[in-house]
Amino acid sequence: MKDLKARFRTKEYINPRTGSKSWRVSGTKRDRTRVQENYADPEAARCRQIELEGEYHVRPSDTTLRATRLTDTQVHLAELAFARLSDDADLTRAVDNWLRDGKRNHVVESVRVDEAIIKFKAWLDGEGDGTGNGHCTLRDTSRPSLRGRVEVFGNSVRNLRVNDVTLEVVENFLNKLRSREANPVTAVTCDNYRRDISRFFAWCIERPRRWTATNPCKEIRIERGEKAPPAILTVAQCKDLLDAAAKRKLGAYVAVCLFGGLRPFEAARLTWDNVNVHDREIRLEGTQTKTGRPRVVAICDTLFAWLKANKGQPFYPSGWHKQFRAVKKAAKIFKWPVDVMRHTAVSHYFRKTGSYGQTAEQFGNSEAIIKKHYQGRVSSDDTKKFYALRPKKGTK
Repeated sequence: MKDLKARFRTKEYINPRTGSKSWRVSGTKRDRTRVQENYADPEAARCRQIELEGEYHVRPSDTTLRATRLTDTQVHLAELAFARLSDDADLTRAVDNWLRDGKRNHVVESVRVDEAIIKFKAWLDGEGDGTGNGHCTLRDTSRPSLRGRVEVFGNSVRNLRVNDVTLEVVENFLNKLRSREANPVTAVTCDNYRRDISRFFAWCIERPRRWTATNPCKEIRIERGEKAPPAILTVAQCKDLLDAAAKRKLGAYVAVCLFGGLRPFEAARLTWDNVNVHDREIRLEGTQTKTGRPRVVAICDTLFAWLKANKGQPFYPSGWHKQFRAVKKAAKIFKWPVDVMRHTAVSHYFRKTGSYGQTAEQFGNSEAIIKKHYQGRVSSDDTKKFYALRPKKGTK
């Protein structure tokens, strides 16, 4: 058999400028690309010559032989890695990401879902997690629904290890909620489940637990559909509500919600220390607001009159729930939409001022929300009547 003609050669090379010695591999590839590479090690130069000769004489294939210093195990692992990548260049980026984040987030040991939920509920109840700064800071109003929905999830799925819960497991659970024959949940409720389950997995990811490195809810999206416009109270309903509240020592609470636009839990956390009657403003601290940012609410003449008439009255007295149910019953308001007093306040305030920016600042919303939900909801005549609702003389 005739020997194949050598297309590449290796020879000793002396650099004319520095006098250093190296070994040069030179030749021409099939695509006419000229190769001229220098190596300090003669063995490395020889390996490169063999590799180039192999590339020239052997047709390209998945099993082309190449000179390499990798062990058989390393070559096999490299093949597995490249097979999982869509672009060969992703390999170095994947290694960099692993060295930067992967090793730190690597799950050494993962508990099962039931055990994780027990510890999560203990954390919600105030138990620390050993980090020195790991106590739950969620609002009291947020914890019951979060605890309940996570419990429902835990009781409805297999008791897998937290690290083994996949996107499909969560999606199947949410789909069953939507499709069950008895009391199927709405898209909004389903999305609330997704949010709370996501919060649970985010807690599982945090140190010192590290029970999983990924949140299976991260890529789940639920279309809520077109949201209904916010419901508001009529002026007549506002009058009946204020009259009933004044008789049951809830005049201050209803007034700050109806004319100041405070959310129910904001009013529940309000004290007279937050009320500056002299400068006519209410300052809500970040711990008292939905957004976690402080807000200053200007006190209009109508709200000032109600606060003056109910000065010192607790905004959220003992037995509030029972008393407020009685107030709504006395006012003959049997359907109570969420935040209906706040929506009423924002609608009338915007009609009175006509300013998106001023309204957004007063109520802690964005101008886009004001434009979308509150403009044109009430008439000018209704707004005049609304702000004319003053306490009766002798009301206390």
